[in-house]
Amino acid sequence: MKLEIKYRCMQGSCCVNCREGVIALDESLFNELKAVYEDKELFRSPKGLCRLGFSQPFKVMRMVQLNDQGEVIEEGAQVDENDPIGILVAEHKDIMKKFDEIDEQIKRRDIDALWISTCELANSIYLHSGLKEEEVLFPAMRDVLALGESLTSIIKEEHREVMSLLSNFRTALEEDNIMDSIITSMIVSLKGHIRKEDQEFFELVDKCLDKAMRKDLVDGMKKIETTFVPAPVGERRRRSNEERDVFDDNILAIKELTNAGCCH
Repeated sequence: MKLEIKYRCMQGSCCVNCREGVIALDESLFNELKAVYEDKELFRSPKGLCRLGFSQPFKVMRMVQLNDQGEVIEEGAQVDENDPIGILVAEHKDIMKKFDEIDEQIKRRDIDALWISTCELANSIYLHSGLKEEEVLFPAMRDVLALGESLTSIIKEEHREVMSLLSNFRTALEEDNIMDSIITSMIVSLKGHIRKEDQEFFELVDKCLDKAMRKDLVDGMKKIETTFVPAPVGERRRRSNEERDVFDDNILAIKELTNAGCCH
């Protein structure tokens, strides 16, 4: 089996351009290379890879399995329980999988099933974004990441946008309506948001974390997960006239934003 490994060279004089990279290795070779060090996060660089001409200690930043075609094996891929960024990326994949289920339910116009699945999605997003990211990751980033306060503020606004769209979609379900435009806007926004975090924000964050910070973040995320109580699905209920007026105003505002091209 092959492994795709994102690594960081731990040699102090390593030049900037080759300090980090991605390589694919047979699992048997990787096991031989990591046996050199007691630290489970380190492995020796393969022969001929380092520009200095001799092997260096490489640190595993992220690792996934590859199939025979060189494609990442999503199911059963190992997540390093000591890697807070790897944990968050894996949760993004789990959230994305829920879209297929929701899409099928929309095609069937199955309101009862949508009521359950969107509640589960809302719980997943809140645990991941509202708690693990905003209450654990973001505070740690403000002091170590350039423009950390501004970056986290932007991401928090995107969280609010997604949750607002999802909330309004669920409100429509209570009136036996499936608002296709709202759920489409929510999914497009969330996909764009996840892509931005995985490919841009998390890459910046990953470079700022030392071993102690990684442990603190993982401990904080685990603590939140053990105490998190998901919101119950509950019964769908009809809204009062006042609540319906507020909902109608929200829908109008969302439509205006959507028509103006607010989605990512």
